[in-house]
Amino acid sequence: MNCNKQQLWKSIVVSSFGSAFRGKLLNNVESLPSSQLSSIWKEILKIQKIETLSFVVGANSWKWVLGNGSKISFLYDPWIDNLILKDEFPALFLLCRSQNASVAHFLYPSDMSMLQTGWELLLSLPLPLYDSLKASDLQVLLTSYKLNEHQEDLVMWVHDSKGVYNVADGIRIILNSGNLVIPEWPKVVWNNNVPSKVALFHWLALKNSIPVRDVLSRRHILSVDQSTFCAWCLNEVETIDHLLMHCSWSSKIWTDLFRWWNFRWVLPESILLFSFDWYNGMGIKANKFWRLIGPATMWAIWIARNDYIFNGKYTCRSVIVCNIKLKTFL
Repeated sequence: MNCNKQQLWKSIVVSSFGSAFRGKLLNNVESLPSSQLSSIWKEILKIQKIETLSFVVGANSWKWVLGNGSKISFLYDPWIDNLILKDEFPALFLLCRSQNASVAHFLYPSDMSMLQTGWELLLSLPLPLYDSLKASDLQVLLTSYKLNEHQEDLVMWVHDSKGVYNVADGIRIILNSGNLVIPEWPKVVWNNNVPSKVALFHWLALKNSIPVRDVLSRRHILSVDQSTFCAWCLNEVETIDHLLMHCSWSSKIWTDLFRWWNFRWVLPESILLFSFDWYNGMGIKANKFWRLIGPATMWAIWIARNDYIFNGKYTCRSVIVCNIKLKTFL
């Protein structure tokens, strides 16, 4: 079943991006025309540029295994001893008639059903003496490479004996390297005291990805005639920080919760600062319950806001506070 799923995803990706992505995952994202990339693919490929991750998933972490030569670019891809031929042999690259052709295109004869006798460099003009000597060196390198018409070209991960990447091994290599500085904020969001759906909402809030009106407007999802003001106070733009903390309606919920714990606190200016302060307890010793209350309150405010906008249902603030108190101790 898993094999079938992998084949299905492969067929979807190839049908959508096939020709544009041939071998490009080995290269830096900047080498790809941005017009050929969705925002998702751009973010995926940018991972290769992150210093702590580049030696695990960067360009040097992958290698081509030659099969029939149809997917590998002869001059652009590092398929011979991790060399990129256009950089190693610039004169050959300039004079080549088929700069973007695959490895199979340079086979002589081109029909793989016939006995492979050699490689043809497809030059438009003879090379100068020095470069012709270098081309001879290339021909010597090429003699050890044979095409296999029954095998596709494969991309292999160099850190695994089978060439297959998996997340667990990638994380292990990063942790063992000692180069990874683990940020503090993940433990603030992902901890066992908070339900997964609430933690996910908290994470999205920190990423500024909750679909409040301000976010929807900046992404051109709301039309110009649709209001971006907060549904509760109607006085300010509905940003994430405003809705979850600073709106007069929301802030009264926080005030009631603070009174429950018998202390006073001024809400910080951002969700990020709030999250760190709340996680660290601010002197409250009941950490297990405390760490749940903050994210759960933001979640309850969001649910109440959606009920009001989409269902016309108004939830009293006292009911929200009461539910938070009850669910905290369940």
